[in-house]
Amino acid sequence: MTYKSLCIKTLRRAFTLVELITAMAITAILVVVIMQLTNQGVTLWKSIRQDTSTSAAARLALQTMARDLESIQIRSNAKEFQWLYAEVDGAMRGMPKGLSIPKSARLIFYSCPPDRNPSVSASTSMRNGYRALLASQPETQGDVSAVSYRLKFRDHILNIPSRKGDTQSFPLFSLYRHVVSPRDTYERVLGAENLETRYAQFEPQEDEHFLCENIVELNLILNVQYVGDGAGTGNAQENAYRTVSVPILSSTAKRGKDRFRLYSNRADAEGNSLENARILSAEISMTVLTEEGVALVEQVRLGQRHAPKLEDFFSRYTHSFSRSVSLPLPL
Repeated sequence: MTYKSLCIKTLRRAFTLVELITAMAITAILVVVIMQLTNQGVTLWKSIRQDTSTSAAARLALQTMARDLESIQIRSNAKEFQWLYAEVDGAMRGMPKGLSIPKSARLIFYSCPPDRNPSVSASTSMRNGYRALLASQPETQGDVSAVSYRLKFRDHILNIPSRKGDTQSFPLFSLYRHVVSPRDTYERVLGAENLETRYAQFEPQEDEHFLCENIVELNLILNVQYVGDGAGTGNAQENAYRTVSVPILSSTAKRGKDRFRLYSNRADAEGNSLENARILSAEISMTVLTEEGVALVEQVRLGQRHAPKLEDFFSRYTHSFSRSVSLPLPL
């Protein structure tokens, strides 16, 4: 084979410019497609991760509150004693400018929560010597506790409220659940004609009882049965029962009509007195903030960006969860 023929054969084996351009274009298209698929996968993973995180937070809070309400303690023959207090709370302070979350429901009632005596299960000696220690350990006396739920905007790690211009703390929307010890409940709370006033002595302790973070709204609807006007005897009295839904909602609250009080023989709801009232069930709903929403709130708080409109904020960065709970009959 001559040198000339070898050169011609070598040139014929090389790629032409058109072939190179075509190959580069195909490669570029494949890279773009792979990047898009990767981005979609990452976005989906973030979405699932956020849904799982917010669902876990809501599930914890809902299960805990439902458990407490299912164990609620109400006595029907205790004269004018108050057994439950619910209101639209206006005490959430320190929120970023432009992100003033609507008011949340606050709740105080009596219950038999399983964790009312945490010291009983804290050690083997406590469990083995429970009866002997019953007389000396305040935490293990009685079985009824006053329980409160309240939303706050504060740093629950450093245990400090949000302050303007503070860059050291990291406040979050947090749900607090305070369980008063059975002995303190018996000696200092039970038998109250005004449960809110009697419980006020324990409010400073609420900040030490963090339950769940990133809850931005807590709403409650109480389904109440009561004896209406014109109640008679026998069948007439049975037919006189009425059922009404009492919302403890931020969006429906009116001044002077945002409180519900349940007594042994009646209830005060939305400014009206309901005779022989009892709560049949409760609808609990919570709005939970996603991780993106948490980052946004912190940026707004530090002045790094402007706050979005509240409706846009809620539609994009929050998820809502609800649960229905049947309450036991008064004893």
